[in-house]
Amino acid sequence: MSFKEILAYAKKIACALFALIIPFLGFDSIGQYGSKASEDSETVRVMSFNVRNGEYDRGKNVPQFIADYMPDSVGLQECEGTWYMTLEAYLRKSYGFVGTGRLTGVKYIGEATAIMYRKDKFKLVDSGTFWLSETPDKVSIGWDAKHHRTCTWVVLENKETGEQYAHINTHLDHKGAQARTNGLTLVTDLAASFDIPVVVTGDFNFGKSDPLYTQLVSGDLTDTQEVSEKTMSGKTYHGYSGGEEGEPIDFICINGKVEAVKEYRIVRDMYGDTYISDHYPIFADIVL
Repeated sequence: MSFKEILAYAKKIACALFALIIPFLGFDSIGQYGSKASEDSETVRVMSFNVRNGEYDRGKNVPQFIADYMPDSVGLQECEGTWYMTLEAYLRKSYGFVGTGRLTGVKYIGEATAIMYRKDKFKLVDSGTFWLSETPDKVSIGWDAKHHRTCTWVVLENKETGEQYAHINTHLDHKGAQARTNGLTLVTDLAASFDIPVVVTGDFNFGKSDPLYTQLVSGDLTDTQEVSEKTMSGKTYHGYSGGEEGEPIDFICINGKVEAVKEYRIVRDMYGDTYISDHYPIFADIVL
């Protein structure tokens, strides 16, 4: 067995042990759910949240934040296996989890573009993960990318009304220009393939002044920030320094089958003396 294989095996064992231990380290000890949730029963709250790989001293604040705002579905970026298990340990009574590691294709092992959804409200109809590469159906790195990149998607059905929507979540490469362009094409092609309301969330690693933003919204997709009845502006990546001035690189887009967007928000909350992540989470309250 090579050193890399031994290391990979050790990581699997460590993650498995962590999954067993973490429920006893604070499971269900977060505060009241939904303290900042939408009070509009007609809306669906969709969130995009780069939780930042590592720095697990935020391990309770991140699930507490999600519990506070109670999104119907949330697309996570940089959701490494430990984050995956931490969130599931705290929130599994309320949320289902979909996603696989970008280096392994295995749940809990490695970083994922995971999606969480409210399982009390929605039934998971279908889901999948593919790689942003020339061979999207297998673990692979694409074009000039620095890292393996993935896109995860789900189709959710409201248990009471039968309404469905697709949530697509991704994280484009921060170095490879060709990888961003071609990866974005794969994501928008997937969005166009659905005949139901679609939301696309992600850390796109480009701003609104980049030509790729035009590519993102030139087809059937619209930026919720631009069409919401109640909206706000400013940057979404801040590197723990806070502030507002600048362009967002995280977006929530919708297709033409979404009826309306009631609110778009960049959430700048602090938990204790620190921000919840190096990105501000964003959410949109939409009407299907």
